[in-house]
Amino acid sequence: MVDYPRVKRAVDCVGAAAGIVVLSPVLIIVAVLVMAFLGGPVLFTQRRVTKDSRVFLLLKFRSMRPVDPSRGWIEDEDRLTSFGRFLRASSLDELPSLWNVLVGDMSFIGPRPLMPDLLRLYTPAQARRHEVRGGISGLAQVSGRNQLPWDEKFDLDVRYVETLNWRLDMEILVKTLFTVVTARGVTNGVEATTDSYGGTLRSDLVSFTAIERSRTLRTWEVTTKTGMRLGRCEIRSPGRTTCFVSFEPQPGSALSRGGDYDELHREVLRLLVNRARGTDAQFALSRFPASTPIPDCFQEAGFVPVDIERDLPAQGWKPEEELDGRAQYVCRHLVIEESTAATMGLAS
Repeated sequence: MVDYPRVKRAVDCVGAAAGIVVLSPVLIIVAVLVMAFLGGPVLFTQRRVTKDSRVFLLLKFRSMRPVDPSRGWIEDEDRLTSFGRFLRASSLDELPSLWNVLVGDMSFIGPRPLMPDLLRLYTPAQARRHEVRGGISGLAQVSGRNQLPWDEKFDLDVRYVETLNWRLDMEILVKTLFTVVTARGVTNGVEATTDSYGGTLRSDLVSFTAIERSRTLRTWEVTTKTGMRLGRCEIRSPGRTTCFVSFEPQPGSALSRGGDYDELHREVLRLLVNRARGTDAQFALSRFPASTPIPDCFQEAGFVPVDIERDLPAQGWKPEEELDGRAQYVCRHLVIEESTAATMGLAS
């Protein structure tokens, strides 16, 4: 019986070597254009995770300006030029990854390799995506790219792992060519790039329904799975460092009554924190009137009372808007420490 993973690796080596040679004029031209339009360095390098949770250095052509607050280059939309959009839409920015395929870091087809700091956020099922080499293209990329929610992308990654065969790889390869030609799914309709993964947004208890979504404000109506309205959640992101989160319980709802509904409390906050982490903010702040006790569910979700003049600056927080000195604030650090395969903890 043919050992398809061995055959796949052989095809990767031959294809990557041939691609580097045949496409060398294109590689040179794109490198010159990147230098002309964006300046140096030409290559974007970033640590990513591949098979068996091994970390490697991914190579791509740079498609964004560097972060420069003095020139207004802060958000992805500001840093991504029309030339960078063209590189991404045409997937020309991926060409240096042929070297990653040649040396065994990646395959042509497989789950998209992501950054190491996400290892702690995967569910056990999602972590199965690392049973195979990461790919330049994959089942998720030809099924919507940035338009798909992260949980659905990971479902497709696991499906690929479970059904790995040459027919599936050929199907993905053909669809990849179509996706590149049509630039389908490069953006999610709001931002220049998709949100980061902050943890699974699935729940057996509650549902979040989007009401408003803009660059700085996102609002959801929260209901139980049986349809009972619980209230409204909001994330406001005035800058890169901090986001403000809030939950307004529906008067008379289970959450406003408390009692036996602690599990719902925790679940709403878990999903809200995961969404806040997806904005790439470092801190999540929530404000309460000075005379109101801090709800237990916020403390259980990792929020701690803070002195806005003393504690926050000491943690590296930068004041991106004026805070109400008469209110009390709780803060949660959102950044996940990078983990290795040996010590990673899998989140639910």
